[in-house]
Amino acid sequence: MHRRPRPPVKVLFIIKQRVAYGTKTKAYGLVNSCRFVTEQLRSLGIQADVVEVIDNNCIDRVVSEHKPTHCFIEALWVVPTKFRELARLHPKVKWTVRLHSMVPFLASEGMAFEWVNAYLALQSEGIDISVSVNNHRMFADMNTIYPGRVSYTPNIYYPDPSNEVTESFVYPRRDTMHIGCFGALRVLKNHPQQAVWAMEFAESKDKTLWFHVNISEHEQHEASPVLRNLRAMFTNTPHILVEHLWYNHRDFIELVKQMDIGMQVSFTETFNVVAGDFVHCGVPVVVSREIDFVIPECRADATNKREVLSALDTAWNGIKESCQRKWFGCLSSAVQTAKQYANLRYWNRQAMLSANADLLQEHNNRATEQWIRVLRAR
Repeated sequence: MHRRPRPPVKVLFIIKQRVAYGTKTKAYGLVNSCRFVTEQLRSLGIQADVVEVIDNNCIDRVVSEHKPTHCFIEALWVVPTKFRELARLHPKVKWTVRLHSMVPFLASEGMAFEWVNAYLALQSEGIDISVSVNNHRMFADMNTIYPGRVSYTPNIYYPDPSNEVTESFVYPRRDTMHIGCFGALRVLKNHPQQAVWAMEFAESKDKTLWFHVNISEHEQHEASPVLRNLRAMFTNTPHILVEHLWYNHRDFIELVKQMDIGMQVSFTETFNVVAGDFVHCGVPVVVSREIDFVIPECRADATNKREVLSALDTAWNGIKESCQRKWFGCLSSAVQTAKQYANLRYWNRQAMLSANADLLQEHNNRATEQWIRVLRAR
């Protein structure tokens, strides 16, 4: 007896649209991360789309339009009871609520685990719904609470291939150092502490620091505590705080290329798209130990000044030759000859940037294999 062939997989990611002061905000990390996964799935021949909606009431419409087999609700914003209605209207859709935060971030949302409990309780009513996370450590944590009931769907970094990355390395500007510490201005992102260490590092190189951050429309109109403190911290220093609005991804990439170093030494991360942007652009980045696609020499404890300053020094100068064979392989004889006449710092940095790119690609390969397993399983 022949089995009936399974229908082709069609994936839909649904994100709640951010609206501030009457206007839709520019693309942000969650949108970009979903677009990256979508593009990677499409490259494998899997139909996938990502849409933004205003609220719960728009989900039925977009699902009716796209007719997915798998629908991923990105982050916690759909009230659990809504899935009873959605399951009745779309009984063949496999629903997944996909979390993008570690436990410390989720704990700041008062209803987070109550909603997760409610989502999983709907399974007993015959509703095809599950919960997934995008980080392997969070996957282990959630399966401690919900054994065998949470899946792992990691982020993928897949930038627009038409956005060509040009040579990013520039020799140090005479008097300034540009460090980009982008991303949402939240306490656990650790911006103020990173700013202090960036100031100290710039001064050690006899540079004036230009510390670049993003500000959302909300933060611009209702200055957040983090932004207010950052502004005050720079007031009585020779250093400069540069505030950028949220850009579309293509424009943001151009901004990243102008930085000397990136910093993402945050307390908690599930992936960190901004760090991926720096690696993609070939710009050195210093990160916390939460981010594993940057070389260990540029990772640091988010509360350890000595480690952060050491990582900044590595990012500035590149990994030394003793480490290059580990990350860069055996340099060709032509490169070895060129090193005798070229700036040694340039080659040290090129070894570091190549190593970062390799680590990010390794992550992407593992993540892609995991997505295929999850979509086949459900």
